[in-house]
Amino acid sequence: MLNVNKHEIEGGVQVELIGAIEENVNFEELIGAFQGTLFIKCRGVTRINSVGVKTWMRYFQALKAQGKVFKFLEISHPIIEQFNMISNFACGGETLSVCLPFSCGVCQKEFIALSSTADLKANALKVPDAKCEKPNCGAQFDDDPEEYLYFLQE
Repeated sequence: MLNVNKHEIEGGVQVELIGAIEENVNFEELIGAFQGTLFIKCRGVTRINSVGVKTWMRYFQALKAQGKVFKFLEISHPIIEQFNMISNFACGGETLSVCLPFSCGVCQKEFIALSSTADLKANALKVPDAKCEKPNCGAQFDDDPEEYLYFLQE
């Protein structure tokens, strides 16, 4: 089940997607009409199945065909996997930021750090350092940076 929190912001509308994108998702109904730019915050997306992928593609391709501007924020791991597997998964939308998974080898805590795609591209897709919130702990990126950020390569 997917929940959508929607609110108007300067220049458009921001929606926050929370949950799974599956066969029962109707983006037209959940997001509704909007003016200006649509900002889609994806941090809360926990899963997307094959029917969800088709639904996503259909919705965002239709927005693109209508000349709508949309931008993705805080892309979660399930969405990043789709960006990496499907060459046009963004459907013409711009990706502004991604969630980066980290884990601490000392306290075993896993956490997410955010990074703008502009910063990542400016630094040749080098994952920035992140710190665990506990003192005397360290953190390391919890994936293969080259594979995880493949969709950002030009």
